[in-house]
Amino acid sequence: MKTEKLLSVSSLNYRIRSAMEDFGTLLVQGELSGLKIAASGHLYATLKDRDEVISVVMWRSSVSRQKRLPKEGELVQARGSLSLYGPRGTYQLVCSRMTAVGEGDLAARFEALKEKLAADGLFEEERKKALPWLPAAVGIATASGSAALADIEDSLRHRFPSMSIIHEPCRVQGTEAVGEIVAAIQFLDEHPAVEVIICGRGGGSLEDLWAFNEEPVVRALAACETPIISAVGHEIDTTLADYAADMRAKTPTEAAHMAVPVLQDIHESLDEWENALHGGIEDLLDKTRQRLEALATHRALLTPVHQINMRQQKLADLEELMTVAMETTLTDLRHKAQGYTRSLRVSSPHKQIAHLREQFQHVSTELERASQKALTAKQDQCSGYAARLHDLSPLHTIARGYSSVVNAAGTQVLHLDDAPLGESIKARVTDGWLSATVTEHERLDITDQKKE
Repeated sequence: MKTEKLLSVSSLNYRIRSAMEDFGTLLVQGELSGLKIAASGHLYATLKDRDEVISVVMWRSSVSRQKRLPKEGELVQARGSLSLYGPRGTYQLVCSRMTAVGEGDLAARFEALKEKLAADGLFEEERKKALPWLPAAVGIATASGSAALADIEDSLRHRFPSMSIIHEPCRVQGTEAVGEIVAAIQFLDEHPAVEVIICGRGGGSLEDLWAFNEEPVVRALAACETPIISAVGHEIDTTLADYAADMRAKTPTEAAHMAVPVLQDIHESLDEWENALHGGIEDLLDKTRQRLEALATHRALLTPVHQINMRQQKLADLEELMTVAMETTLTDLRHKAQGYTRSLRVSSPHKQIAHLREQFQHVSTELERASQKALTAKQDQCSGYAARLHDLSPLHTIARGYSSVVNAAGTQVLHLDDAPLGESIKARVTDGWLSATVTEHERLDITDQKKE
């Protein structure tokens, strides 16, 4: 009688494990159940069909390489090898890759269509349009009542409460989704008020997002003349719509941030520009005032009358230059303000726009009045200086009945010795010169002169 060989449990498990490993790499299809990701990062689940089940494990390194993890209840194909877990005496499929049934076909279709549309130039950066800084209205193409719509609208109203929002509802999943998405894009593109469009939906599986990989949708996005933002799924999700759109947002909320600025930031910028305008005008007036004061005390103004005429002409030139500069500055600022007013007109309350316009008109009027007043004051001051210099001019003294006498050498005669007897002299009177010859000296006593 043959003696049976006695085996330990470990030895038996070793033999079973070795036999299982001889099966090699297997591809097993079944429904995923009991899906769990442990704190260690490993995945544990069960694959089942109508009659049987098998345990599945996927180590953390393989989990991290998965582009997408299948969901509970999905029909999947698991690639791996059999192994025995000794402490429990159970066998399991150690999975290296797991894909939802049909996902491989979709991925192949995705790459083929991507290559085709890229060859047609739909993804070229050169054809993409820049987003407007402040759109008149934002168009949204997504499903009614969806979380994506709520996120977009909440973000838009938080950033710009008065922004006009035009929602064109469309299904984003299912057999009817493709036609409705295309129709929504075309409707918003033709809307006269819409200046930027957000097209998208929340996250989901590859099948859920597939409508945004269909050729009609991708071509509709590429043909859209209005700048359009793709906001499909989450950051890890990529669709062909993302390549065709002018901009791609990671989430619907980020799309709203791309579409409009923050209204409060615009108001703060306008306040800064107004303060800068006031400061610039004050600096200009101060510099002009300093130049006028410097000119008024310049030694050239203390010389004969022709110097006065020359400086008056220069002051007139400075006045004209300053006036032109101020008018140019005010005109530029008016144009900027009018541009901002036009941008805000379609999205801001009318009373607010009217109030801003009245404020700007008041500031412009006050600045023109202040600058004109300052120029008039300086003109009056300069005229006063000219009058004083005229009073001190030798010609003014001559006009009062005095004359200035010079000898033959052209030196002014102040004493008798400056014009000897027989010397030819000239005397300047109001309207010309008198020529004479010295025939007599009559010296005056200084004492007698003081008495006179």
